[in-house]
Amino acid sequence: MNFKELFNPRTIAVIGANESEGFGGAVCKNLANDIDDENRVFYVNPKRDMLFGKICYHSIKDIPVDIDLLIISVNKKLVINVLKEGKEKGAKAAVVFASGFSETGRSEDVLLEKEMLKVADELDITILGPNCAGFSNYINGINAFAFLSEERERRGNIGIVSQSGMIALSLIDNQYPKFSYNISCGNANGLKIHDIINFLVEDEDTKVIGLYIDGIKDLAEFEKAIKNAYNKRKQVVLIKSGSNDRTKIITKIHTGSDEEFTDEEFNKLITQYSVIRCMDLEEFIYTTSCVSCYDRLPHGNRIASINLSGGEAAIVGEVSYKFAFNFPSFNEKVTGELKEKLPEYANISNPLDMTVSLSYDVEKFSNTLESIMVQDDIDMVVIGYTLLNHIDDPCIYYMIEAIKRTKEILKDKIKPIFILSFMSNTRNQKIIDKLTELGIVVLPSPYYGFKVIENLIKLA
Repeated sequence: MNFKELFNPRTIAVIGANESEGFGGAVCKNLANDIDDENRVFYVNPKRDMLFGKICYHSIKDIPVDIDLLIISVNKKLVINVLKEGKEKGAKAAVVFASGFSETGRSEDVLLEKEMLKVADELDITILGPNCAGFSNYINGINAFAFLSEERERRGNIGIVSQSGMIALSLIDNQYPKFSYNISCGNANGLKIHDIINFLVEDEDTKVIGLYIDGIKDLAEFEKAIKNAYNKRKQVVLIKSGSNDRTKIITKIHTGSDEEFTDEEFNKLITQYSVIRCMDLEEFIYTTSCVSCYDRLPHGNRIASINLSGGEAAIVGEVSYKFAFNFPSFNEKVTGELKEKLPEYANISNPLDMTVSLSYDVEKFSNTLESIMVQDDIDMVVIGYTLLNHIDDPCIYYMIEAIKRTKEILKDKIKPIFILSFMSNTRNQKIIDKLTELGIVVLPSPYYGFKVIENLIKLA
């Protein structure tokens, strides 16, 4: 398998390049934004002479250099011929956007896909797809993805493999995750899901492997791949559809998925290798982001909850009651210190309503965190605060400084800190980045936030 030529090619040819809003146009724009060297990316379209201010070649044969990667954005019936022409220019890998292959269920489409893969195998061309949306390599700056998204820094250590191109796009558009790779594999009949998992396991820039799966065609090979990840301490987090008759119909139409094992068997299998299974993207995004961000995960279920108001403390108590968490009472030392710092009307309990006043005092807030952190029966601190997009009240800036001070004082004695939001909204990116630098994730609203913490505790 030619992973280097696929995911980190020296030269790329886009076959079917155009200026439309679709796949062939978007991938050209993405590549142009990321790769400045004009001698690395070439456009091919027999109907165009120029494209985006560059020469557009009428044939692959006309390109003046050898090509590592073909990005094929043409009708499915033309793909095999493109592969053959590409091989004459040295191509070792291809991204196949075209759909209408085996996922249709029609015998002629199934046979066409088999023939295409057979030809690719004979030519030693590694196929990503078909029916995929390409990939983004954030480590080397190669965005061979079929959809446009906001330009911003996304480099991180989460490697994504998704059978759905739109799921991959949704992850890119979310403001939280930072990626090593985001790979859309579509039908996954060229490179299989287990092949890409093994690639990410060996990738030194990837810490967490996140999967969106419609179906697994070879369960034995999938097990080998997640066992490989487990043995090399690469955490796998996944969403897998097809657990019921309703979604089985959808996934079969979407990517031609058809499994011979039950959902119960699948859950039993992945549990052996500490794989976390999420139900939706909200849970998935924050679980992968936390594993990516935290060097140390909670070692138990004992939470110290501190909040800026009684209403928020009550919501924490109400929602967390549905989970198997423990909220230890603060010991005599911590209680005494809190009484000195908080207004006389404050009630010292866990979850704590510390009142908003403490959040404006860096030293007092830091001392409070320090006292709570060293209490033996506390595994983590959850700070209730809803981060908004536009910051009018400055208390978050004081809290960040207090957290920074606490981490400097406690060093290796520091315990995980989470910020728990009380509603969903767009959050201030600069504040998120500052907290991430401190090793802190801003969790979603309480039910999802506690579900994510529950997932993390399983990994301790």
